[in-house]
Amino acid sequence: MPLSVNSTGDVRPFTAVQFVEEACSRAGIPPSKLTSEIVEKSLDQFSLMFTSLVNRGIQLWKRQQSLVPCYLNEYEVPLPSDTNSVLSVNRRTMFRQTGTPFSDMGGTASLAFDDDFDTACTQTAVNGSIGTVFTTATQITTAGILFGSAGTFGLFFEYSNDGVSYTPLTSTTTTSDDEQWLWVDLAGAPAALYWRVRSVSASDFFSVRELYFGNTPQEIVLGPWNIDDYTAMPNKTQGGQILNWYQQRDRDAPYLLVWPVPNNLAKYDLLVIWTHEMLIDVTDVTQAVDVPRRWYDAICAMLARRLCRSLEEGDMARYQMLVSEEQEAVMLATAEERDNSPVNIDPGIYAYTR
Repeated sequence: MPLSVNSTGDVRPFTAVQFVEEACSRAGIPPSKLTSEIVEKSLDQFSLMFTSLVNRGIQLWKRQQSLVPCYLNEYEVPLPSDTNSVLSVNRRTMFRQTGTPFSDMGGTASLAFDDDFDTACTQTAVNGSIGTVFTTATQITTAGILFGSAGTFGLFFEYSNDGVSYTPLTSTTTTSDDEQWLWVDLAGAPAALYWRVRSVSASDFFSVRELYFGNTPQEIVLGPWNIDDYTAMPNKTQGGQILNWYQQRDRDAPYLLVWPVPNNLAKYDLLVIWTHEMLIDVTDVTQAVDVPRRWYDAICAMLARRLCRSLEEGDMARYQMLVSEEQEAVMLATAEERDNSPVNIDPGIYAYTR
């Protein structure tokens, strides 16, 4: 019997309703007996179950990299809102590549490349681009935009060798504020003569204080501090390039406290941060669930045991069986949650050997 596939030929992913139906069946509640109350209770259990998974700290599929900007004289560095914990932080510096600026929808293009955060190239029509022309083909590996006004844009990072036909490397949709940075890695970037950022917006004019095209990135690992290390620093406002960080794990807006505080030497630095993210809440039964296929059976088993306990319709005679099934399924999924990389153990005894 062939695998069930969708119209694109991929194996069909489970949606929340399929997890709920399977879990309820295991708990002794047939799909024909499902009510809106049972479904709502099931969605609540998804949220609690995902919290439990995050606390295990093993979900490799939520280990993600982010490019986080540094801001002049700001010692608090906001993290992505879905951050649970920070795994590592590198500071990246680059070499800025400059050529002849251009803007095809008005504004003074040179103001986007003048190293002055108080000036901006503000276009006079929507759906324009700002870029630069190099005298020789140049590879750009990272691009940064310091916005000059608030707006919502679809941004395309593109290159060309004739200034007519452009090839997009990557794109993103963003809602920006004035003086907000956006950094983007340009994976697979070739050397080219023309580089630009093209904006698509229904009503907002593209305004850029600085457009940074960089290459030859250099990264250094930054040391994590605990709260005692950070508190003990006598001068927390000392300027320079960041060397250390402490994560403040606030409920809704986690952030880093960094030292030294970014100054003019660090105005174009960015932080390459690896984090464990929170799992996306399940709020609708038609929603795809934020777990990989290797966890499908474990999720069904976890949900079945929880629903059997929480719903009066559940058959408690099955509870111990469901506990055993959950333990086995979670053990197998946890054992597979690995990346097969070598393990390095640092006993941390340097203080006794120097």
